[in-house]
Amino acid sequence: MTQATRVPGPGADRRIALRRGVALAAALLAGSALVVLTGPGYVWPLFLFPLLLGALFFFELGSLVVTVWLGNLLVLYHSFAAPATPEAVRQALLGTALFFIAGLVLGRVQRRHRDERRELAASTLTDRLTGLYNYGTFVDYLHNEVTKVDRYGGELSLLMLDLDHFKQFNDRYGHEAGNELLRRLGGTIRALVREADIAARYGGEEFAVLIRGDETHGYELAERLRRAVETVAVDVRGGERAAVTISAGVAMYPSAASGEAELIEAADAALYESKRRGRNRVTVFTGVSGERELPASLSA
Repeated sequence: MTQATRVPGPGADRRIALRRGVALAAALLAGSALVVLTGPGYVWPLFLFPLLLGALFFFELGSLVVTVWLGNLLVLYHSFAAPATPEAVRQALLGTALFFIAGLVLGRVQRRHRDERRELAASTLTDRLTGLYNYGTFVDYLHNEVTKVDRYGGELSLLMLDLDHFKQFNDRYGHEAGNELLRRLGGTIRALVREADIAARYGGEEFAVLIRGDETHGYELAERLRRAVETVAVDVRGGERAAVTISAGVAMYPSAASGEAELIEAADAALYESKRRGRNRVTVFTGVSGERELPASLSA
């Protein structure tokens, strides 16, 4: 299997939050150590280190937290450990103010770099028109999730969805109207799936959604998507509003397939059965003991 893109696992956000918390704690401890170790003769350039740590992970807010912390430590130090002279107080206040400004600048620069990295990452992971994951990202996620089910158990539902008569829609109203419809459908799908679900533009007018859960959950989500698509319309030539319907196929892993390719084939078979039976419906593919059965439509 090709490795198109490395995708983050479900625990990535927790790991990032933990790293940020550790970094902020390290910044505060480093600042405290500098105040204690350098004493009245503060080596001010060293204070850039905790400020940089705060800005690196929490941007302007991190700089503010570290600066306030250091300022309070300096006040306490001169109140109890080293009685302050007016000159020492002036230098402490001036140094704190200057480093706060430096921290804000560092934080802003780091935030801009973070945003640029996110935009670059998003451009490689998502489809620009719909905002959903692209085909390559979806294939990687599918591989990861199937591997987890094989290792730890559980169930997956794969939904394959295809717009009905979309070619005729484009021929009649133009590709710009078709693109606007796809853009709105992407927003509709994103609004209905959970954060843990994987929704992608599989290709052209076809979409795929991968969720944790059995065929009942898969069918219910596919039905919600089908009904929601019926309400999506775009303005076209002559002041009309045009809409389309969607057909869907649902397949389960591991009950209906023994691998990723078979799971996609099973969901596609169910999708084509929905098309054959008149479109604008959801069909669930069932399998018993690894043997495929004919797709069974659960909608009238």
